Amino acid sequence: MLKTTLFSVLLAAGMQAFAAEPEVTTVIFVNPAEVIESPVTDPGLSANGKEQAVNLSTSLQSTAVAAIYTTYLNRAVQTVEALSKSKQVPLDYFRDTDDPEMIKSIIAAMVKKYKGKTIVICGDARNIPVMAKSLGIKTKDIKEVYDKTCGEALMVKVGDRTAVAQKLNMNFQKKV
Repeated sequence: MLKTTLFSVLLAAGMQAFAAEPEVTTVIFVNPAEVIESPVTDPGLSANGKEQAVNLSTSLQSTAVAAIYTTYLNRAVQTVEALSKSKQVPLDYFRDTDDPEMIKSIIAAMVKKYKGKTIVICGDARNIPVMAKSLGIKTKDIKEVYDKTCGEALMVKVGDRTAVAQKLNMNFQKKV
């Protein structure tokens, strides 16, 4: 009887602990890939940039992606188009802005909508650190794992009270 009671208590406690585990939302921030040299303010991708976009899609092949967000910039859209096609996930657009409060509101809405899932966000390099910081990543950690060059990716895992950042190695560098 004591064994049965003890087992029941342990089982109930284990189930409560399991149920209490926070859902982790994974946010993969991607800088737009390399663009062609052009006097145009919104150029398209260079040949290397197109290869970087394909590498992104290939690198995330085994990752379930619930949503792909991008700004309206050609370079951002072109960076995630191959991923969108391979995952059969339509692109969702968000407005690029210099307003930090608006950026925080945008990322909060994205994370809330896809809690417990993986989302990809391709945006301007100046906004990604603001978004990551609003998720709980320290500025020092962002600088260590993310360096604003084209084709870089930063993965942030967000729990109820924690956030962890990691630079992704997706072989985006130019081939030697």
